[in-house]
Amino acid sequence: MSTTAPERATVAIHPAIVPLVAVCCGVTVANIYIAHPILTLLAEEFFGARDANAGVVVTIAQIAYAAGLFFLVPLGDVVRRKRLLTVLVTGTALALLVAGASLTLPMLAVATVALSAMTVAPHVLIPFVVSAVPRQRQGRALATISAGMTGGIVLSRVVDGAIGDWFGWSAVYFTAAALTIAVGLTTALLLPDEPRREAVAYPRLILSMLVLLRDQPVVRWAVAIQIPVFGTFTFIWVMIVFLLTGTYGMSVASAGLFGLFALITMATAPLVGRVMDRFGSVRLMAACLVVLMLGAATMLASEAHLAFVVLGIMLLNVGQQGTQIGNQSRVLNLLPEARSRLNTLYMTSNFVGGAAASLGASWIYGAFGWGGVALGAFVTSIVAMTVFLLERLRSRVGA
Repeated sequence: MSTTAPERATVAIHPAIVPLVAVCCGVTVANIYIAHPILTLLAEEFFGARDANAGVVVTIAQIAYAAGLFFLVPLGDVVRRKRLLTVLVTGTALALLVAGASLTLPMLAVATVALSAMTVAPHVLIPFVVSAVPRQRQGRALATISAGMTGGIVLSRVVDGAIGDWFGWSAVYFTAAALTIAVGLTTALLLPDEPRREAVAYPRLILSMLVLLRDQPVVRWAVAIQIPVFGTFTFIWVMIVFLLTGTYGMSVASAGLFGLFALITMATAPLVGRVMDRFGSVRLMAACLVVLMLGAATMLASEAHLAFVVLGIMLLNVGQQGTQIGNQSRVLNLLPEARSRLNTLYMTSNFVGGAAASLGASWIYGAFGWGGVALGAFVTSIVAMTVFLLERLRSRVGA
């Protein structure tokens, strides 16, 4: 973390607004996963049976979200983010209404593409908050937002599943539209205005991200660390349902409740934020990478007793969250005028790590079972720590 004088913020945000931003991020990011708890209802509606082909809705949502992340979030560096947020949440809400009213699967698919691409509000808001809070409070602000996003994803699965059971799948989309527009526009209204910035041609804006990746070694190291960090987390989460339903004989519904252990990140978020604000992002990352490795190591014993599963899940969540917050903070503080593009590059590494781990975990599970998956996660956590230590060594040699 830089030891230079703190950057003077061009806008100021009231501390009470940060929790609202966290809620907004939680509500909007949950829209990416809106189809997960109601897949069986969608299958019955459009296929007349519990057809796994309904999973196409989940797949196109992830692809569209990645596209929105890459092509829309960089606009935050040239467009006033208050205005951009208003456009994004309004477009997301309209797409959710169309999805809820869909009569055919193609109509639902098109609406899913639109809502997923535009529900990137969290990654517009995060650089804004980093710009608007004092440097010494950034850790707490980022931790609060991270907790809000985790809570939104986890709680939405429970709430959306209940709404779908009681009122049907369409009600899930209509409820999400109402929440998105209400919370999103309230947040946009209360955000401070930014000064006008120099206009940049859109193609040049997108291409400039490659220049940033080339010219900023910290970004390259951050990406190289984040890929195995999120890969470790994904290795376990993609396949853990097979451990719980197989080794421990749980139902799918009971196994799904283990996702609630992810809420541990909400409880630990204030501590993570305070640690970063006091000791810096590098020390936070070092500590949380150790926690991540301990979590992966604990999962090696997960077939021996359910207690190891619970402990491993909690350690993995805390380790992954803390490392991401510290890593993201140092990236966003490199170039204040390019924070949205830097955040795009950084978050893209999450998708690379997650996608690679998903493919690897599926193959490893088929070949070696759960033990192979747990070992793969542990090895990946070691890779993350190794890359981090190599960066630290290089920085000391270069200093």
